[in-house]
Amino acid sequence: MRELQWTPEQAVQLDVLGEKPASGTARILEVRGKRVRLATDMKLAAGTAVQLQWSGQMLLGEVLDSEPEGFWMEISHMLLDTSALNWQAQGWRG
Repeated sequence: MRELQWTPEQAVQLDVLGEKPASGTARILEVRGKRVRLATDMKLAAGTAVQLQWSGQMLLGEVLDSEPEGFWMEISHMLLDTSALNWQAQGWRG
């Protein structure tokens, strides 16, 4: 089984989903089970839907708790190989 690959201070693309979409960057500080602690300048409220992407991996989840320099999120879905999403551009190879 593949596992989430990350390193402390890993830079990631952060996208806010929903009515007021926004994009920025964040750094992964810690991963505990389904929870991820991130450092970012973006101020997000609890319950905000977010997407993280880096090195062919994508996480979807929501903000649990905000901190002065970032937030904790809970992972709802993980895609550990986003190259599988390119099938439409490359054509179906079944």
